[in-house]
Amino acid sequence: MKPEIQIIPKLWATIPEAIRNRVGREAGTQRAIFEEGHLLIILHQLPGPHDVERRPALFWRQPDGSWKSSPENGGSLALQNHLAAYAARLDDLDKQEHSAQTAAEYHQVLEAIAPVLRSTRSIHRAMQQAREFVKADRDVINLRDQAAAVERTAELLLQDAQFGLNFTVAKQAEAQAKSAQIMANTSHRLNVMAALFLPLTALTGLFSMYVKADVADTPANFWLIAAAGVAIGLVMSALVARR
Repeated sequence: MKPEIQIIPKLWATIPEAIRNRVGREAGTQRAIFEEGHLLIILHQLPGPHDVERRPALFWRQPDGSWKSSPENGGSLALQNHLAAYAARLDDLDKQEHSAQTAAEYHQVLEAIAPVLRSTRSIHRAMQQAREFVKADRDVINLRDQAAAVERTAELLLQDAQFGLNFTVAKQAEAQAKSAQIMANTSHRLNVMAALFLPLTALTGLFSMYVKADVADTPANFWLIAAAGVAIGLVMSALVARR
């Protein structure tokens, strides 16, 4: 019979069978398992924005208080470094959030924060479970508090990025509204000018009027039609301006 593949390293031979029976070949949710005085904390390695597969990080506390870890060695120190890697990633994202200027840049930051925040929430929950299983271990308490601080940092960073995105969108909308108002005012002025000169242009075109240097005709008709065109234009421009 072919042995079942598990994420627990084969070198951890002394880990209780009761724990092995609760762990499969995939990481699953981040959690803490306690059996026969042994504590196994299953966490996920730092995720990227487009990562689909969850890579496990295992931390095993034995009844005598000694730790082992996988894939990185170091025991409880490796667990501290694991949380520090999340904190460093959030620090980089915080710098990106402060330098973001456009909606696309803020969206890129939000896209990167989301999986980190989800993972930190699960880490805090798993460390709280470990704290409840092993109540007298000061290291577990400190690690639980460190996980809570990382989760809070991720939540605050997400809020800041969302506020920045909302402000950028509102600022762009305000600029577009101001530009549209300027265009509307300009169009209104052009409409008033068109209403002023359109009647005069129509009358001159209708009567084929033009000015000659040696005009001998009676100028009364010319000035009468011109005055009528100007009067009609003033009335139309006043109506357009009022509207």
